[in-house]
Amino acid sequence: MSATGAAVQETTMTEEERARADAIMKGWFALNDYTQAFEAKFGPITAEIGRAVADLVAERIGTTDNLIEDRDAEFGRIIGNTIRTFQMKLPYYHQGNDALIKEQLKWVDFAFSTGKVDEMIEWDIESMREILSERVYWIEQTGDISLALDAITTPTCFRDLVAAEGFEFHDNRHRVSYLSPYKRILEKGWKRGIWTNLTEQKIHEEWTIPRFRGYADHLQVKLVFSPWNEETRIIEISVEPLA
Repeated sequence: MSATGAAVQETTMTEEERARADAIMKGWFALNDYTQAFEAKFGPITAEIGRAVADLVAERIGTTDNLIEDRDAEFGRIIGNTIRTFQMKLPYYHQGNDALIKEQLKWVDFAFSTGKVDEMIEWDIESMREILSERVYWIEQTGDISLALDAITTPTCFRDLVAAEGFEFHDNRHRVSYLSPYKRILEKGWKRGIWTNLTEQKIHEEWTIPRFRGYADHLQVKLVFSPWNEETRIIEISVEPLA
């Protein structure tokens, strides 16, 4: 932004908006100073921390497995970045799934704003077809339809999206429950005039359910979704055989 543009923006800001911007700026500078000091200490022992944490987890759950193979430094970097994320408290407390949610909301908002929802859902379903084909074979071989629900909700891409809020299997893995993850980021966006035509209910009913039903069609099973509950925001999905 040019100096003139910055000046125009500043003059159009209210006192409250300027105070908020100043507070966030001050907090951001303090965070940068803190994280630089943290990273200076953490960096040289990244792999050591990764190994120590993995070994501690293995000990606590009673296994001798090498849980991270020998990817000590990679795991250490993930731990370090997670700790850094937990220090991000302005303008709100950040969580580990924020980046995924923001990127997803951009595309979901684009789909609704441009009338391309059906097209993007179809594209999404087709992009999963080859991946899900393997699960069709597994189900045919075992007769276990829980593998269909597992295929949709176990991969890290979905689990990373909902892990911060909580995710659970039930009924011998034939039902899952999770808290809708979008509320925090949606509300922050609304205040800034971003993705204002989106709500959690709309995402659930008009984006998530149609996509998952498309996956279910390919997996040759039926998925049953709990009705949206604005108070609990808990979503349940169960798998059933086709009638």
